[in-house]
Amino acid sequence: MAAGAATVLALRPRSLPPPPLGRPRFTVPRPARAPSADSLSSQSSAGDAAIRDPLAALPSGRQRDASSGEGRAAATARGAPVFAPARVAIVIDDLGDSLAVGRTVLALEPRVTAAILPFREASTRIAALAVTRGSEVILHLPLEPDERRDMVGARGFLETGMSAGDIDRQLNADLRAVPYIVGVNGHMGSRFTSDPAHMEMLLRALRAQGLFFLDSRTTGTSVAAATAARVGVPFAERTLFIDHDPSPAAVSAALTQLTTVARAHGTAIAIGHPHPATIAALREWLAGADQRGITVVPASALVR
Repeated sequence: MAAGAATVLALRPRSLPPPPLGRPRFTVPRPARAPSADSLSSQSSAGDAAIRDPLAALPSGRQRDASSGEGRAAATARGAPVFAPARVAIVIDDLGDSLAVGRTVLALEPRVTAAILPFREASTRIAALAVTRGSEVILHLPLEPDERRDMVGARGFLETGMSAGDIDRQLNADLRAVPYIVGVNGHMGSRFTSDPAHMEMLLRALRAQGLFFLDSRTTGTSVAAATAARVGVPFAERTLFIDHDPSPAAVSAALTQLTTVARAHGTAIAIGHPHPATIAALREWLAGADQRGITVVPASALVR
């Protein structure tokens, strides 16, 4: 418990004091580990293959219990073990351009984790609103993608061509641009997260600031997990994207897959974006999360 309490203290918002919230809203991480790259199929932003049969890892006699409320009730009636609710974090990326969009995302219940881009028109206001509503805030840090043309017109990128001093200066500016953050995840970043030397610079700096790193896994060649283990920074990684295809049918199918994966593995981290179809589908999915055997938690609850 002492180690868990120390982790929570390290993950509380830096710099600006949050508005009064009553009891702290950030969840104490449990000892259970988030799914690893070995236990879940890695997915890239280009949409890697979905996990084929996450329930196959469970004993055959318990698969039905894990996949339906009816199965759970039957298990209870016959005295079989009842599965604990799976813990799922929902992270919404790319916030910061519109306060109205931010309000819509932050109105979702249970609360999602807000990943906010630096230097956008509404970045600071969305961060402040999130904290007043009890939502967790992380910095959506721009990291160099494979295609440099994708960086045109955006600010705040860390690049593999930067010196250690340049990385430090740009990162500090990015961190100051979004208040109340407890962690960081990457915006783009396929090239940067594949570079061991630059990832070590980044993760050592985040460790010094008391921040965790959530790897969005936009590439299968990311070295973030191995580097985080070596550096000793609190770490988690994305299980799946829920709106690589933002059509309503595809988002609904991805949320169904999220339920299956979370039940099979006990935890999952899903990343989405503030598309209208994503928000609409999430509103319905979140409202029924308890009935699905899902407990929605902040991203910080699943770091290790």
